[in-house]
Amino acid sequence: MGWAIGELGIATYIGITMSYLLFYLTQALGISPVWAGLALLIPRLWDALIDPLVGAISDRTRSRMGRRRPFLLVGGLTFGVMFAFLFQAPADASEGVKIAYVIALYLLTSTAFTFYDVPYSSMAAEMTTDYRVRTRLTGFKMVAARIGILVAVIAAPLLFNSQETLVQGFAVMGMVAGAYMVLSGLWAFLATRDAPQIVRPAEPFDLRAEYRALRENRPFLILWTTFLFQNFAIGASATTLIYLVIFVMKIDAALVGAMVATSAVGAMVATPFWVRLAQYGKQKAYAAGIVGAATLSLLMLFMPAGLPAALFVALFLIGLVDGGTQLCPNAMVPDTVEYDEERTGQRREGTIFGTWLLCRKLGMAMGAFIASLFLSAFGFVAGADAAAQGENALLGIRLSYTLVPCVLWVCAFFVLRAYPLTEARFEELKRNISAARASKETA
Repeated sequence: MGWAIGELGIATYIGITMSYLLFYLTQALGISPVWAGLALLIPRLWDALIDPLVGAISDRTRSRMGRRRPFLLVGGLTFGVMFAFLFQAPADASEGVKIAYVIALYLLTSTAFTFYDVPYSSMAAEMTTDYRVRTRLTGFKMVAARIGILVAVIAAPLLFNSQETLVQGFAVMGMVAGAYMVLSGLWAFLATRDAPQIVRPAEPFDLRAEYRALRENRPFLILWTTFLFQNFAIGASATTLIYLVIFVMKIDAALVGAMVATSAVGAMVATPFWVRLAQYGKQKAYAAGIVGAATLSLLMLFMPAGLPAALFVALFLIGLVDGGTQLCPNAMVPDTVEYDEERTGQRREGTIFGTWLLCRKLGMAMGAFIASLFLSAFGFVAGADAAAQGENALLGIRLSYTLVPCVLWVCAFFVLRAYPLTEARFEELKRNISAARASKETA
């Protein structure tokens, strides 16, 4: 539980940046959607690219605090502080200056976040090698993630609407959320002092060897590609939701936080069910969640405007499904560490989880960028209210939230079908690893 609390800050960061950051740029700072999308894309791509490197560094770190915990301390302290400064952009400056400020601060925030997130997530594979216990461990983390998102998406609109202007409101929100992230990171650092670790001698860093190991890890590649399509879908829909609620559904902006939180509640309620279902096969449970997500995305295309109650129900159902599509892949990826260890004799938790988080960040970044392109292509007017948006702009928002994610979920389903790592195969891998280790010790 102490380790899982570290996810609160991560969830807050992801929830706010995915749900409100583009909105902050277009509606508070008045930046056009395309330029706003580019300003967010560049730091996210940088963040994604350094994930595997940070993971490989943490694999080879040796300290009295262990391999991962020094990063929890430094990253946990800095990414929340940088996040607070991200929302202090000079609103009266030219568009170019505002874009440059956002890119620079988001770049710093993303880098600090990576130095916390990658080592933190890597701990899931080294605290236990039990196939089913890993699912339960991930379940704790996912519940914490939902609580973090729930708090973030409810509190953020209350904070950024609490001042005379959106600029002032977002500045307050950034400071409060940043402090919350720092506390979460420090809690995880202190609580994992005695956490179990699986430590193997690390080979000298060889970029080609790391890349080759990832390329030849077939279960990981299949799971990574599936998760990439999933995060394309999530990035597009999460970024567009606030626009859908305000501009298409014509629902009071004060309800935005509650709308977004409804999905988090649904996911939190459903997580124990998905944990139990995954005991009968993580891949099958994951496939069921993907089918549900694709179906609900398509049905949302026909959601009529002006019905808040119907939207609450739909978002709750989406949350129920989202509980499975987040739990299952995150419970499956630690198992690919053993697949790699059997083949190479090395444990690469950091490299594997760094590349895994690259997938999440790259997918969400590109999904959000797709959403910004749709807004621009369909004529959305930055800084204008609902009355000033044309029918084409509203159609672009609706398609970005529904049809685009539906297609991406379908792609994810077909890729997942090739995943080969069952529980029986995983247990075989563990036996082979133990035998190889015993043979090496005997020799």
